[in-house]
Amino acid sequence: MVKHHDDIRANIVIDIFRSSNLLGRVGGRLASQTGLASVQQWILLDTISQEGEVSLKDLRQNTLVTKQNITGMVERLKQSGYVVAYEDPVDRRVTRVQLTPKGEKVLELLEPLTYESNKKTFSKFTDDELKTFASLLDRLVNDLNE
Repeated sequence: MVKHHDDIRANIVIDIFRSSNLLGRVGGRLASQTGLASVQQWILLDTISQEGEVSLKDLRQNTLVTKQNITGMVERLKQSGYVVAYEDPVDRRVTRVQLTPKGEKVLELLEPLTYESNKKTFSKFTDDELKTFASLLDRLVNDLNE
């Protein structure tokens, strides 16, 4: 068994995995309070909301979900009435996705839950620490995505 006690990079990666698991649990609980099946559905709805309407390709790239998975995930959101999907009027090869009023409502319900949860999650960090943390995570995600 390999020990990484002195390797800060390995410890950071392990802690990121652990944080991801814990945040996934928290997000899953919040999502389920509004009727969503998963935190992934929440992420997709939030991304679509920020864009107004989005192509499946852009949604996949923005959320880092594989092509195969994005199709099924959007189909489940459609079946639940949270989004509509349609052909782009200019380029019929492109599928666009947009929130329905039901999708907008679920995000409205999540907003205060998210605020309180995030406030608690990050309560031990200063504003400067949060800015640095956000910047470093952004760099990490961008570097990993290259």
